Amino acid sequence: MVKIQDPITIVGDVHGQFFDFIKIIDDDTGGPLETTKYIFLGDYVDRGCFSIEVLGLILAIKIKLKNTIFMLRGNHECRQLTSFFNFRTECLSKYDQEIYDQVMDLFDHLPLSAIINNKFLCIHGGISTDIGSVSIF
Repeated sequence: MVKIQDPITIVGDVHGQFFDFIKIIDDDTGGPLETTKYIFLGDYVDRGCFSIEVLGLILAIKIKLKNTIFMLRGNHECRQLTSFFNFRTECLSKYDQEIYDQVMDLFDHLPLSAIINNKFLCIHGGISTDIGSVSIF
């Protein structure tokens, strides 16, 4: 779990829709990247044709603006769903198995939740009964 203070723009599923993603991070929609905090609630990949481009752009922005961009893991950031839907196939057609494996390793390290102002829980889906405790980073 990550702790964040508002103001923050909360963004849900992008699902490989690159041009929609560009519109979301446009200054007039979500706010300027340099001065607006964003939290992405997961599901960056699958369904759309540009999942790898969406992920690459979010990661580039995260590297440049590490204190204002937050990423959570959604249910599509797993090997089972990326194999069932189209992300694995997209990765293999545009790159190779090694890139896919590295992206999956990255997804394994994304936090599952965030708490805003010690009051609001942000999470992509529900909480598994297998989770016995949470840690705040």
